[in-house]
Amino acid sequence: MDKTKERKLAEIAYMYYIDEMSQNQIAKEYGISRSMVSMMLNEARTKGIVRIEIKDSELYCFDLQRKMEKIFGLKKAIIVPRLSKNEDGLITQLADGATEYLSQIIDHNMTIAVSWGRTVYEVASRIRSNGKTNIVISPLVGGIGNEMNIYHSNVIADTMSKNLGASSLGLYSPVFVATKEVRNLIFNDKSIKKVIETSERADIAIVGIGSIAASTMADIGLLEEDDIKQLLDAGVIGDISTCFFDKNGQYTENIFSDRTVALSLEQLRKIPTIVAVAGGDKKIKAIHGALKGGLMDVLVTDEVVARSILKEYEEN
Repeated sequence: MDKTKERKLAEIAYMYYIDEMSQNQIAKEYGISRSMVSMMLNEARTKGIVRIEIKDSELYCFDLQRKMEKIFGLKKAIIVPRLSKNEDGLITQLADGATEYLSQIIDHNMTIAVSWGRTVYEVASRIRSNGKTNIVISPLVGGIGNEMNIYHSNVIADTMSKNLGASSLGLYSPVFVATKEVRNLIFNDKSIKKVIETSERADIAIVGIGSIAASTMADIGLLEEDDIKQLLDAGVIGDISTCFFDKNGQYTENIFSDRTVALSLEQLRKIPTIVAVAGGDKKIKAIHGALKGGLMDVLVTDEVVARSILKEYEEN
């Protein structure tokens, strides 16, 4: 490019971006048309004379969102900046990101199915009514811990229903039972069957993603050390609503396969919108596996997780 033209493009770009002059003002200054100014500004960007850098973390996350949506076929990715160095702060950020999105998609006459866990509880406790009515909240999974435990699916369903002005159902059974026969008896119970069928018909499911390597189920005593060893030996890396999956997001037969009171992965997949909320370094592999298996439609996670997953994808 001839130096005179390059200088002119630089001058016009400076006037527009730095001096904040309008295109009409610049056109008058140079005695050219406004459309010519617009063309020259575009050329300045094309030639690299002008480089626009967006440093705002929210907008940076927007770029990660678009990449995640495209690569993994998500309806929506919500990537929050990791502003907090502790787990509590991160969970709050994830929950806020999820509730903002949910408030946009929750509509009249919807059924929302909820899983268990701390992150899902935070979503339930922070969400507020968007004015929609006739909403039902139903558990996806039997009880984790006792009814006083905030991780418990019934507690989460009740908390969310109060905040949305909705009604809720309770699934009164432990999540893991002793035998297949016991599970079959529970599934044939009229009240349990009603909850399971309601959750199957849900419009939205809100779930967490667990990592077997750093399992909350182990922390609260639901899984013993030997249980975790057997799950790891079976190739399990994570779970969604106690549905265990491998590194490719495929369901893995395991010691709990026929002893779990919860929707199966096959049933879960039929729910139109599955919103998974999970973040933190310990869950990167589990989140990546779930993405590979297409186990969610919407993912709410943090920028460090997203960047790590995208890097691995690009390297492979």
